[in-house]
Amino acid sequence: MKEKIIYWLKNALLLNISIFLILAPFSKKGVKIRLLIALALWILITIAEFGSHFHKHLIAKTPVNKPLLFFWIALLLSTIFSIDPYYSHAVLLERYLGYILFFFLGSYLIKDNRRTLFLLGAILFSSMVMGIGGLWDHVHNPQIRLDSSFGYLISITHFLVIYTPLNCIVFLFIKNKFFKFSALFGLLFLFPSLIFTFSRGAWVSVLGSLLIVSFFKNRKIACCLLIVFILIGLFLPQYLQQRAITTVNPLAWGERLPLWKISLKIAADFPVFGAGLGMYEKILALYWKPSVLSPRLPHWDVHNNYLQVVSETGIIGLIAFIWIFISFFKHVFVTFKKMSEDQQVILMSLTGSVLASLIFAISASNITVGVQPVAMFWFLFGMASGLIGLREDKVNTV
Repeated sequence: MKEKIIYWLKNALLLNISIFLILAPFSKKGVKIRLLIALALWILITIAEFGSHFHKHLIAKTPVNKPLLFFWIALLLSTIFSIDPYYSHAVLLERYLGYILFFFLGSYLIKDNRRTLFLLGAILFSSMVMGIGGLWDHVHNPQIRLDSSFGYLISITHFLVIYTPLNCIVFLFIKNKFFKFSALFGLLFLFPSLIFTFSRGAWVSVLGSLLIVSFFKNRKIACCLLIVFILIGLFLPQYLQQRAITTVNPLAWGERLPLWKISLKIAADFPVFGAGLGMYEKILALYWKPSVLSPRLPHWDVHNNYLQVVSETGIIGLIAFIWIFISFFKHVFVTFKKMSEDQQVILMSLTGSVLASLIFAISASNITVGVQPVAMFWFLFGMASGLIGLREDKVNTV
């Protein structure tokens, strides 16, 4: 009886998370509801399996647990010493706590191979749906820059940075024909949608991630990808080519340079613990001055996640934030060759999404600001970290 209850609770959790993965691009409320349901099921399953010792098994061991703890301490210190501790406290609980929970949910669910493949299928399906919707909107309601899917205004660029490398790596390297075909079908819609976003940062992030990750798996494929990208660039319409060329021109980056200067000034004024979580948007007007690149009060985020972190959490927060991902990539390199072929492909695809998001974070606030794409990022990052931790546990027990 106990085994049946656990079995159905695990299936309910898997179904709930799959719904989250599919609906994440379209529903902020849905993401929050799915998190609450997942949290309840996660705790119930662990209690049913381990009884009063459930707290020892609730959080999976991953190579980034210690850096995450250090980052959380930095967030707490930033909240305590914030300009407005009450507001920062709300940001900590409503934003960062959710990210951490999604991370550990991802690392928990990766333990079982069947669940892993099911989740991979849900991710591929989600990317396919969003890509179809994006291309549909571009054809039926052409815009200067694609920012919707099936008529819903969404953070489509952020999701494309996550989905496109994952689909491409699965298509190139996985042996399972169902997943290979699904990834290929998704790419037929994701790549055009990516182009029509006109986001130079997204283009660089996706192409850079694909070249770097594929290089470590198969250098010939990496070279072929580079040639394909060059050929595609040569045959793009001239207006897209001109857009790509301006990537290296700082004067074409709009208000990013003024925003980055403001964040550095805030970091200089609050160097240790930062101005406080969420404080950038609160004090932006105090530092902003009209200029040619920024004639009006700009957006509330920095358009650079690293500068946003240092301005809000100080040098301690930035060090902890960077340490998380340095530790992650270090363990990827160590454990990759020890994995089975299928595990390698799944880890590569997830790592491709993580790497693309980190590159994109130079020109966007996409890892610690927002709900839907940020929740997706931390969940996939949790899956990748959990997969590494699972492999290291197996090696240590042999």
